[in-house]
Amino acid sequence: QVGEQADRAAEIVRRLRRFIAKAKPLQTVVDINSLIHDVAKLTNIDARMAKTRVCFELTDPLPPVVGDRIQIEQVLVNLMRNAFEAMRDCEPEFRRLAIRTAVDGQQCIVVDVCDSGVGIPPAVIDHVFDRFFTTKPNGMGMGLPISRSIMEKHGGTLWVTPNPDRGSTFHFTLPIDLGEPSRGS
Repeated sequence: QVGEQADRAAEIVRRLRRFIAKAKPLQTVVDINSLIHDVAKLTNIDARMAKTRVCFELTDPLPPVVGDRIQIEQVLVNLMRNAFEAMRDCEPEFRRLAIRTAVDGQQCIVVDVCDSGVGIPPAVIDHVFDRFFTTKPNGMGMGLPISRSIMEKHGGTLWVTPNPDRGSTFHFTLPIDLGEPSRGS
């Protein structure tokens, strides 16, 4: 497992360099539900340390998307870790992270990452995707802007909504793979 994680880390660094150099994302067919389960395994230690229950509400079967799997994983890891942190001051029995998938009417997959944390104050919710804006004491304010940029490079979107009761939901979309021959390999 250590070797696999080292190889994965090296691949992340290579792809991050490509991303920073404005290279087009590596285009492969991605099964979003499978990717979500892989990221959940990767962040399992974070979830246990945060004493958070992770629940899945995945539409199955789900059509595939085309994109850079590592970059999409990084977006999901960032959103999940942010959610764990948002719930750190909640009572353990309320710490629940729900990850949902669905197909929308625009030929896109929608992924929701819904936490039961403190939520984002209304005064700052419009700024969470601004570069260098952070509500965390040690945050850099780059995770969400980079995540949004990754989704946009994939032809999708990333946004946040407050939950009616408590917490926030981050949503992202990715276009469904229609099998068009114009995509790269």
